[in-house]
Amino acid sequence: MCMTCGCALPKDDHGDPRNITEESLNKAAQAAGISPQQAAQNFMNACQQLEFNPAAGHTQPSQQRGGWSPLP
Repeated sequence: MCMTCGCALPKDDHGDPRNITEESLNKAAQAAGISPQQAAQNFMNACQQLEFNPAAGHTQPSQQRGGWSPLP
C-alpha cells in the first residue's frame, strides 16, 4: 500500500514521491541486505523509539497512529 496513508494500494504514491511505497520499501531492504519484512519491522521499531523532540519537529503524541505529530 502507500505505506504512508494505509490506503492498501502498494504501488501508488498518490503523485508524491515522498510517500513510502512497496518499491521504496524493497529498495531500502535491498540496500541493507535484508528482507522487506525485516526492513518494515525495523522501521516500526525505530518509530516506536522516537522521543518527544521539538527540535526534530515533534509536537505531541499522535493519537491516530501512535507516533509523534510533525509541526505544521
